[in-house]
Amino acid sequence: MVKNLILTGNPGVGKTTLIREVALPFRDQLGGFYTQELMEQGKRMGFVLKTFDGREGVLARKGRPSSVKLNRYGIDLNVLEGVGVEALRLAMRHQKIVVVDEIGSMEILSDLFRETVLACFAASRPVLATIRLGSQPFTDSVKKMAQTKLLALTRENYDLVKQEVKEWLSAFTS
Repeated sequence: MVKNLILTGNPGVGKTTLIREVALPFRDQLGGFYTQELMEQGKRMGFVLKTFDGREGVLARKGRPSSVKLNRYGIDLNVLEGVGVEALRLAMRHQKIVVVDEIGSMEILSDLFRETVLACFAASRPVLATIRLGSQPFTDSVKKMAQTKLLALTRENYDLVKQEVKEWLSAFTS
């Protein structure tokens, strides 16, 4: 059984949905965060970062004034670092599994986030993560880390991958 399991795939394929579906039943044994789209009038306006212990904050929003931007999104590094990074640090100390959803273009703009992700993968706790599909030096290095398996998620293999993730989670939470 590999220590770290990473899901990758095209945007919108269901990586976060799969993480929520398989992880929420184990929420008392895991820590970290997941992201959720912020929808207004049927349009994606941003992303909310949610921890498994109930904290949350708006990570990115279209049109938000910010010194850190990605495309049309203004990114709130205080949410990423103060809520997300803190959730990862707590999970490394107190939980059985660390969940990082996601290691993507917005998140890797933070040096502290990148350092914390590397610490998570190097620590003794298993990591369940999602990561951007496209090539980028930092995410490419995470994908190649020791004791790490990368699963490519598609709409066609969703149920199969979901079952594999459930089995992996069960091995570390029983």
